[in-house]
Amino acid sequence: MKKLFLLLILISITKTFSQTNKELALSKAREAIQLMDNGEIDKSVELLKEGEKLDPENYLFSYEIAYAYVLKKDYKKAADILKKTKKFEVINSQVYQMLGNCYSYLGQPKKAIKEYEEGMKRFPNAGNLHLEKGNIFNQEEQYNEAIKNYENGIKVDPMYPSNYYQLALLYLNSNDKLSGLIYGEIFMNIERTTNRTIEISELLYMTYKDAITLGEEESKIDFCEIVIDAKSVTKDDLTLPLCAIFGKNFVFGILGQKEFNLDTLSQMRNSFIDNYFTEDYKTHPNVLFSYHKTLKDKGLFDAYNHYLFQMGASEQFDSWLANNEEAFNTFKQWYISTDNTIEINQSNAFIKQ
Repeated sequence: MKKLFLLLILISITKTFSQTNKELALSKAREAIQLMDNGEIDKSVELLKEGEKLDPENYLFSYEIAYAYVLKKDYKKAADILKKTKKFEVINSQVYQMLGNCYSYLGQPKKAIKEYEEGMKRFPNAGNLHLEKGNIFNQEEQYNEAIKNYENGIKVDPMYPSNYYQLALLYLNSNDKLSGLIYGEIFMNIERTTNRTIEISELLYMTYKDAITLGEEESKIDFCEIVIDAKSVTKDDLTLPLCAIFGKNFVFGILGQKEFNLDTLSQMRNSFIDNYFTEDYKTHPNVLFSYHKTLKDKGLFDAYNHYLFQMGASEQFDSWLANNEEAFNTFKQWYISTDNTIEINQSNAFIKQ
């Protein structure tokens, strides 16, 4: 009985000591990251190595040391560390992401892709690895391959924003502006208030502006080229592409409009939702348009539209806000709630057909 009591005391002491080591290691890690943020990279590495000795089973110390060498642009050293880091029993997909990136920085894209693909096997739902593989092809101007990988990233990880961002940039610079508009807007709803959000806000507004022509004699829209696959045509049924469905419903919104601005764009998008949800939502469901319907039903869609495109027409937004502050605050309170974030999963994610 006495031996058992002593054994329990020893276990308790060991456990307490272990917890103390982990806590001390964590404290060193916090201090190291602060030093790293302040540009004191070498001091940061020293602290991280001290923490690693205290908590050798935690991969984060090795990962952060590698990141320090990335900051120093010593990608070879960082890669050597990360090759060991990925052997830890518990890691995350960012280890493979950074290792692949190091090879990319070193001008070895094939090695980079190999690491991303190895990581995908270990982390099949890691959208960041599909992103990085897509970035390799994007840099090599193999845009179709880049798009395929970004889309695969959305399929496995529909709420990861960066794949939407990259697809938006590619499609907004193509003949298929509609896909770019949808990807870009979904991106803005997942990643908010960042520099990339500001960039996309302006791009979306300018794309709508360029695609819509309002005139006395003729008004028209040009968001995409309609291509009908002959294989989809049967005697009794013709499956129209989303481009045709969008154009058919959006064109009613430009009738009677004399000029393009933030207010009229909001009116056009309101009209589109009214028309789309009379019938076409059944055959061409779209997660973004469904989110628009929710906003419209709650009386928030006009404020949302002004918020969304404000960087493309900042003076117009300021003027609107001066007269609609209460409506905007109501929208903002609803929009910032995590319960009201757009819900995208593997079954409803938008992938351009």
